[in-house]
Amino acid sequence: MRPELTSTTARRTWVMTRHTLVLLVRDPGTPLAYTVMSLVLLTVLHPVYDRLAATPGTPGIVQAAPGIAVMFTLLALDVAGQLLLSERTWHTWDRLRSGPASPTTILAGKAAPLITLFLIQQAILFLFATAAFNFPLAAGTWRLPLLALLWAACVTSCGLALGVHARTQGQLAAASDIGALTITCLSGCLVPLTVLPHWVSTVAPATPGYWALHGFQAAVTDNTRAYAHSTAVIAAITAAALLVSTRGIRR
Repeated sequence: MRPELTSTTARRTWVMTRHTLVLLVRDPGTPLAYTVMSLVLLTVLHPVYDRLAATPGTPGIVQAAPGIAVMFTLLALDVAGQLLLSERTWHTWDRLRSGPASPTTILAGKAAPLITLFLIQQAILFLFATAAFNFPLAAGTWRLPLLALLWAACVTSCGLALGVHARTQGQLAAASDIGALTITCLSGCLVPLTVLPHWVSTVAPATPGYWALHGFQAAVTDNTRAYAHSTAVIAAITAAALLVSTRGIRR
């Protein structure tokens, strides 16, 4: 790619990113609420995991903190989708698509602030879990932040895909809320799979939350094989969602 084209693309991406960042800063209520609720829920559920659900030899917090982190990141799907749906509400969607910015540039500009937001949300939860309940944060070394980045990108790409195809606020809310709750329940994020009906364990691997949960657990327990498998699946889901988003923008 020629240097001038690269510079132009970078400039357009930055403009889109700055605009998205302004929108998020102006209305931080939903992400802030999800962050606070995740800390409250972790505090309440941590003793339950310790008594009933912990894997032998593994502290309950190793199951509780990743599960709640995944759950509340999923609940923020509507935040990601809203950034694209708002373009329809403001009647700027057609102008945005017909402008000089490519679909990739549009998605990159929308995604960067969201990924940062979700990373901050996860970081706050894991730091709180470490300070309050001795979550083994240091054991995660580079693996934990890498998986947090991949998971943030995955949720962002899925949320943008919803935003591209949703036509109304009701459609987006229904798809994101039902999807987030279903994935949370079936993946074992809120209630461990060991205490759920057997059929839930069978379908759990079909959900992205399952792989994020087990990836986080593998990161701090040094389970290299499980970690590699989880990151590969999450990366594949992210790529598929981005492809859906790109094609949706071009229609």
